[in-house]
Amino acid sequence: MSNLKIETDPRGCRTLWLDRPAKRNALDEALLSDLLDAAIDTRMTPDLRLVVLRSTSPLFCAGADLNDWADITPAKAQRLSLLGAKAFQELADLPVPVVVVVDGAALGGGFELALAGDIRIATTQARFGFPEARLGNTPAWGGVPRLTKLCGVGTILDVLLTGDPINAERAERLGIVQRLCAPDDLDRTLMGLIDSLLSCDTTTQGYIKAMFGNPSVLIAAKEAALAGFTATREEASARKQAFLDSRRKA
Repeated sequence: MSNLKIETDPRGCRTLWLDRPAKRNALDEALLSDLLDAAIDTRMTPDLRLVVLRSTSPLFCAGADLNDWADITPAKAQRLSLLGAKAFQELADLPVPVVVVVDGAALGGGFELALAGDIRIATTQARFGFPEARLGNTPAWGGVPRLTKLCGVGTILDVLLTGDPINAERAERLGIVQRLCAPDDLDRTLMGLIDSLLSCDTTTQGYIKAMFGNPSVLIAAKEAALAGFTATREEASARKQAFLDSRRKA
């Protein structure tokens, strides 16, 4: 994963660093695949409690790599669209909090990636936007429904139809950014948020996320909670033990 660096600290906080500065962290097929693999690996890794997504450079992400899209076949366009959508959904569906740190621009696919997180921290230098209409295409990676859910149809139409970026202060007013700070205060703000998140019960956080996320995730969470409850009842234990005893006698 040469363009995605992964660090995990002893507390169970995993940081995914976008690390393609020469290309402004543009999301090519390889980086999208790395993000998908990282999300799947995170889900399968025990004792992880938090994911932070940020950039090693001052700019968060300029969006899709236009080298992949400038002269593209319908089949490849569909493949890249599905890949990005799946990668971002895997991040959004993680059962632990996902914090996105934006310092600089998050545009197009980069904005969609930021919207896949649960909580966004941004500095006053941040900008968000969908310039796709100026490039002759539409967003493809789940950002439109996520932003509509946050801000409503009027805001998303304004952003999509004009291509104009949103500055950090307006993004906070609209609810896109939950914590806004000066660039010099970014690390302190992030560490404070991480401490707050780690002070909470991870399982409860997972259920809270499921309440607002993918309906299938909520159903799975309810099934898991119900199964866990029923399995601990005395009646359930007695019936299982009776079955095991009958097998031993057979």
